[in-house]
Amino acid sequence: MNKKYVLQEFMNLDYSDDLLTEDERAGNRDGTHLIVAGKIQAAGKKNGNGRIYPKPILEREMKNYEKLVKEGRAIGELDHPDTSVVELKNASHLVTEVWWKGDDVMGKMKILETPA
Repeated sequence: MNKKYVLQEFMNLDYSDDLLTEDERAGNRDGTHLIVAGKIQAAGKKNGNGRIYPKPILEREMKNYEKLVKEGRAIGELDHPDTSVVELKNASHLVTEVWWKGDDVMGKMKILETPA
């Protein structure tokens, strides 16, 4: 019998309910929405892809990304897609806020009501 294996990668979001507003926590409790918040990247440390991004590089990219967040266009996919182009049919979350906390990039994400 051939054995089949499923490969999984787990990323600890370092989720913190303390980062949410009272309205966000209430919406999570009553099912109105699901918003998570926590560390989404770290400068100078190996990430889940085995890459290390220096802080000046992340700072530059965060300035660009913050524009997308403010425009409501920072949509993401579950897992790691093959390309950097997000397919709307695979959208799983909307990044609603990003900020720096020391060398860590923090963020809030609203989980979308999609099959993904």
